[in-house]
Amino acid sequence: MQRRDSRLGLQAGRASLAPLMLIVAAGLVTAVMLVLGTRSFYDKTAELKPVILPYDIFWCAKDDHCEVVDQVGCCPCEQGGAQAAVTSWHRDDLRRFIKDACREEPVCVQIDLCRADAEAVCRDRRCAIEYSDH
Repeated sequence: MQRRDSRLGLQAGRASLAPLMLIVAAGLVTAVMLVLGTRSFYDKTAELKPVILPYDIFWCAKDDHCEVVDQVGCCPCEQGGAQAAVTSWHRDDLRRFIKDACREEPVCVQIDLCRADAEAVCRDRRCAIEYSDH
């Protein structure tokens, strides 16, 4: 009789482990999926490609020479990129430069960093952005 009781105890012990095993298995599957997803994102974003804009894109002699652009890198400011002030007659040169430098579709962040109060000015013969204080 005691032997039968010990078997029932073993079966009851195994039955109580089943939910725990299910939780552990689900955790492992989640961890593997997370690692694979992160690895895929890392492979697409880990490649560093230095992009140096030509200096004359920013050259100016007076404020009228400068204008604000919403993209100076692979991502526009609406998608986590930056705004900049550039020489107005070099705006198309900048667009071509970015198109050539960012051939593959970039991974951009969906955060709007554009500022409506950005104003292009010429400071020390270089276009710059100033923001109005509101």
